[in-house]
Amino acid sequence: MAEKNGFNVDEFQAMVAAVQQQPEAGKLTFRASYAWKDGFAGDTRLETIEQLGQPIPRRFTLPGDHPPELLGHDYGPSSVETLMAALASCVAGTYAAHAMARGVDIDSIDVELEGKVDLNGLLLLAPVRPGPSVIRAKVRVKSGADDATLTELCEVTKTASPVYDALTHPVPVET
Repeated sequence: MAEKNGFNVDEFQAMVAAVQQQPEAGKLTFRASYAWKDGFAGDTRLETIEQLGQPIPRRFTLPGDHPPELLGHDYGPSSVETLMAALASCVAGTYAAHAMARGVDIDSIDVELEGKVDLNGLLLLAPVRPGPSVIRAKVRVKSGADDATLTELCEVTKTASPVYDALTHPVPVET
């Protein structure tokens, strides 16, 4: 089994070939549910990812809350922190996958994020957005690859990362 950047190269290539042969295999449906406890606290259950009508069971629970200073009980990270964690994880994973596909070895990827939120929006005290007004990202990659290759991978990551895409392009939320 050849491995690069934590991926099994043969399995990765097989997945790419399968989606090329059957584009419908690339269309995934993610399912999650949320159970509110009190205040800002609750648990998100990640239930399944569906591919070609077949469920891929997921059995994860993510607690969420705010710190006491922001009216929570600190049962877990806030929603904005979870959003930033999703972005960091997706950016790093996408970068590593595309580096692997190009034969580039990665020693480490560190993602630092800073998000700005104005509570005046959440509390409806001013006409400002309640969500992050900006998220600043610093991605540090340790690799033997040259700067041009790493810059290209950074641009590819911005194009290919599902969470980066969801945050940089409006996604309809149907209720």
